[in-house]
Order: sequence, then structure tokens, then C-alpha cells
Amino acid sequence: MTTRARVTLAAVGGAALLPVLLPHPFVLTIATQAVIWALLAASWDLLSGYTGQISFGHAGFFALGAYAAAAATKHAAVSPWLGLLVGATIAAAVGLLTGFPALRLRGHYLALVTLGLAEIIRLVATNWLALTGGPFGIHDFRSFPGLPDGALAHRQAMYLVVVTIVGVSVAVMYQVCERTRAGQAFRAIREDEVLAQTLGIDTTRYKLLAFTLSSGFAGLAGGLYAYYVQLVSPVVAGAATTSLVIGMVVFGGLGTLWGPVLGALLLYGVYEGLRFVGVVYNLVAVGLVIMVFVIFVPRGLAGLGRSA
Repeated sequence: MTTRARVTLAAVGGAALLPVLLPHPFVLTIATQAVIWALLAASWDLLSGYTGQISFGHAGFFALGAYAAAAATKHAAVSPWLGLLVGATIAAAVGLLTGFPALRLRGHYLALVTLGLAEIIRLVATNWLALTGGPFGIHDFRSFPGLPDGALAHRQAMYLVVVTIVGVSVAVMYQVCERTRAGQAFRAIREDEVLAQTLGIDTTRYKLLAFTLSSGFAGLAGGLYAYYVQLVSPVVAGAATTSLVIGMVVFGGLGTLWGPVLGALLLYGVYEGLRFVGVVYNLVAVGLVIMVFVIFVPRGLAGLGRSA
């Protein structure tokens, strides 16, 4: 068994056992949100790390999935289990539409388009009071039914639900990116899109597929966030969300999926754990960690695993 496989299995096993090993409400809250962020980081890595399509607006898909899931449950009495599918589907559809400009744009031009999309979503969420609750956000909607009523037992059950959904989602993304022809096409496009076209790869089809999958899983992460936090505000669509996600991916290692997942778990733990020191200091600490890794460990945690 390789070092990477051992590290991955250890991380997964530790995550699954956390509710038993550390059954504390604060630990479970941080761990649950960290796992949700891990799914968001992995979805960004699928698009930008594997396919090379840089997105500065992934927070928009995250917010879209969160708002869609919450609104479906609150205004249409949709079950939260189905609400996750609604959020992921709507985010995937918008991602597919966003993918069409990507057929002509590359690099910083594409990044600006996706950043603009996230800002549009944030402005719509801020001003569509009847549906989104405006600046105060949408709340008072149901979470997953059938979970235990006790405070600690409920958090443990919610954690297991989130870990299961995220684990299956990351496994699906990994299979697509590493075990299928689509994954090979993604990497070919990342390395040299013109050469990929010359070799007969349908770059249009695979870029749209990457945008759709990445946006859909980001929307799924948003739905999990909505049902766990029980509040969705326009803040989640802000540039700070995307910046933190990109930092997690860089910290974990671009183009690996498991690296960004591990990076998100660790970096979010640092980010939230240092809130006791101060909100400003925890942001400074995260920024310093990202700077150190960009300069000295550009391949991230995954690069350390490969060299081990």
C-alpha cells in the first residue's frame, strides 16, 4: 500500500470515528462544516486542478445550491433529502450555461466571467426579498428528518450524514477524474487544449462536462451547508468564500482531489480553532499558511505524499 493510500485511509477512518472519539458539540460542529468545505474544495479542484479552467466564482454555485435547497424546503415544502438534489441540479444547470463562455475564454478572462457570475448571484440574493430573505438571509426551514432529538445525538447523526454524502461524492469525482476517459481528457485540456483538439479530443464536450460536474457538486455542498447551519445569507456568495476554497486546494495540492479534501479539513480546523485568539488573527494565520505552501511547497500536501 502506498503512502498516499495509507494517509487517505487514515484520514477517512479518523473522520468516521470522530463522533465516537470526541463526542463534543464544538468539535462536531467544526468537523461537520470542515467536511462540507472539503466537498466544495474538491469540486473546485475538478474544474481548475484537473481541467485548468480557472474559476473565481465557485462561491456563486455554492450559494446557489444552498439557496435553492433552502427555498425549496421553505416555500415548496420539499423534503430536505430531495432539496439536496434540487440545489445540486440547479447549480449544475447554471454551471452548464456558464461553461459556454469557457469555450471561447481562457485564463484570467474566464476567471473574471465566473467572478462576475458569483457577484450577480450575490446581488440577486440580496435583493430578492420574497424568495431569499434579502440581506438577512433565508431561515426557518426544515433540516433532515428522522434524526435523533437530543442535541449531541443530533449533531453526531448529522455529522455521519454529511460524511457519507461527501464521501460518496468525492469517490464519484475521483472515479471520473482518474478512472475514465473523461478524466484523461480533462488533464489533456489542462496541459494543452490545442494539442488535445489535434488528438481528436472533443474539448467542447469535456469542458462543459467539467463545468457541470464541478458546479453540481458545489451546489450539493451548498445544500448540506444550508441544512446544517439553518441559515443562508448573501455572504456565502462573496469572494472570500472562493478565496478560502482556492487556499484549501493550494494547501492540499492541485489536481489530486484527495489533497484538497485533506487540505480543507486541516485549514478549516485552523481557521475556526483560532477564532478564540481573534477573528483577524485567524485570517492572518490562514494567509500565512497559504503563502508558505505557495512559496515552499507548491505541490501542497499531495506533493509531500508523492515524495514520501
